[in-house]
Amino acid sequence: MKAFVSAQLTQEGLDQLAQYAQIKLGGWGHTGKKLTPEELVKAASDCEIMVICYEEINDYVLDHMPNLKLIACSRGGVENIDRQAVRRHSVWVTSAPGRNANAVAELTVGLMISALRHIPKTHHYIMSQQWDKVPWDIAGNTSFKTFDGYELCGKTIGLVGYGAIARRVAKLLSGFDVKLIAYDPFLTQWPEGVTSVDWEKLFSTADVVSLHCKLSDTTRGMVNRAALQHMKPTSIFINTARGALVDEDALYEALAGGQIACAALDAQVHEPMFHDSKFLTLDNIILTPHIGGASRDIIAQQTRIVMEDVTAYFETGKPIHVIQ
Repeated sequence: MKAFVSAQLTQEGLDQLAQYAQIKLGGWGHTGKKLTPEELVKAASDCEIMVICYEEINDYVLDHMPNLKLIACSRGGVENIDRQAVRRHSVWVTSAPGRNANAVAELTVGLMISALRHIPKTHHYIMSQQWDKVPWDIAGNTSFKTFDGYELCGKTIGLVGYGAIARRVAKLLSGFDVKLIAYDPFLTQWPEGVTSVDWEKLFSTADVVSLHCKLSDTTRGMVNRAALQHMKPTSIFINTARGALVDEDALYEALAGGQIACAALDAQVHEPMFHDSKFLTLDNIILTPHIGGASRDIIAQQTRIVMEDVTAYFETGKPIHVIQ
């Protein structure tokens, strides 16, 4: 029995996997380079199990790996895997749901506070040596007045989607005395402390709108001009999900025209962002390079989930976190 591992796993996880199979390491998690389908086949053609992260799985890969029975993806999303192809080849595919929920949730809350209190702006203010150029005078022409913001306490936070990440955001916000509202058409039972509202009411009521949806044909571009027009001029928009959920032209217009106060984006349509992006001309936007899941603690979490599936596969013939 052989297993190919391109995902990052803890040594403890690798030792556990070694009890079931002979392990071959390579690819993104071990060299920093994502393997092409051809390179993946060359490295793992005789393997029954693959533990991957970003490598693409398509018909070519599956046609050249006749022994393959299980693909365990260490990510929550499996956009790199052709689901129809794996169904045609009768291969189990699993994901690691919630493995980065806390990391993304912490960044989300951090972006909320950063936007409300102008933290990136004030950092730049000091680094560019502007602080001592403005006198402290009674007229209020000071940094204290220029950068006065809002507190998170008492605000209405609107969560679009209420999966693992949004639930963790809600828990982290429980100590801030905020009002939580959420929109999720797939949820029928709601926890205490979170009020279910419709789409329009969420955008028109929330002081902070935070996006937590999966990208699909249905959700692509869901945050459009109509949605943004409902938002208050003092409101903040946060996206730590997927860039393509948002009509970026509409968001730019809303920011440039003062229709909303600020946006904080960890996900963009084009990653890396184009150098001529209109977002780079704005001073009321916070941009981070899709680092929501960039936490070293995630490796242990994804290892635990992956090994739950591998163990279940060997002991029962069926993994746990199966992608249909």
